[in-house]
Amino acid sequence: MQSLLQVENLQVSFHTQAGEVKAVRGVNFSVNKGEAVAIVGESGCGKSVTAKSIMKLLPGNSAEYKAGNVFFNNQNLLEFSEREMKKLRGNRISMIFQDPMSSLNPTSKIGDQLAEGIIKHKKVSRTVAIIQAIELLEQVGIPHAKSRLNHYPHEFSGGMRQRVMIAMALACEPELLIADEPTTALDVTIQAQILALMKQLQRKLNTSIILITHDLGVVAEVCDRVVVMYAGEVVESGRVEDIFSQPTHPYTKGLMQSVPRLDMDRGSKLSSIIGSPPDLLDPPKGCSFYPRCESAMKVCKEFSPKLAKINLSQESACWLNHPLAQAAASRGEKL
Repeated sequence: MQSLLQVENLQVSFHTQAGEVKAVRGVNFSVNKGEAVAIVGESGCGKSVTAKSIMKLLPGNSAEYKAGNVFFNNQNLLEFSEREMKKLRGNRISMIFQDPMSSLNPTSKIGDQLAEGIIKHKKVSRTVAIIQAIELLEQVGIPHAKSRLNHYPHEFSGGMRQRVMIAMALACEPELLIADEPTTALDVTIQAQILALMKQLQRKLNTSIILITHDLGVVAEVCDRVVVMYAGEVVESGRVEDIFSQPTHPYTKGLMQSVPRLDMDRGSKLSSIIGSPPDLLDPPKGCSFYPRCESAMKVCKEFSPKLAKINLSQESACWLNHPLAQAAASRGEKL
């Protein structure tokens, strides 16, 4: 498959009154053309910061790119000027934000907001833009699309507002769509409709998708590959079927065990991961998951593991996968 996006050793910090928060610490992953990749993890693990870093939407007064590259079609976006990024955003790369109500302009009609992006990027007349806006609303399943153009965001339900956001994101048929928790705060039925819509549009337009979520059920429904983040780092990545059937990192295993299953006994308790994520004002020198890991070894406290191949499609950053640790385990020992 042809690669569309490569994120290499991305490091992002925020300068606060308390000090430097190292929010993203050496993240690496790629997205192929037409592929859907999920980024999963607990709140505060760096998922959304990574996504906004790709779009260069971080606050300039506090955020700093410390290192790394973000290649989109072999062009490094971190070297783009703000003027160049404005041409790219909403055109070749689009983003669906978590809260559609705060992302849509409450004082502007839906039709005007849709038409604005089309006119800006496609350089067409307002008449043509309005026609395309109607087609987009029909495409995302909004009934009576022509009359709904004259409605304001508050006149739409939460699910319909999210559909409008998807229509806006797809207005210029982007090569890459970044969806940040697109089904949060929606009921289960609407969630299913939004996910089915995203899959349908992906197949129709061959759009690549980065899905930011903490919901593993959503991942199984939509995505081809998974990137698992913890404390600003990638701890495991691989195909959905491999991560779900054979997770190798203790954190990934904990996430999987915390998800309710249909085959669970009635009244049985869900597993949880003990403890809390580390303070990224002062990250640990060893494995970030060490204090919460039931399989932790001495080496984990002192040295941070690197991502290493488990098989052709799966990588994991855990000392348990090191040959020396596996040999020690076979002898009943711990490193």
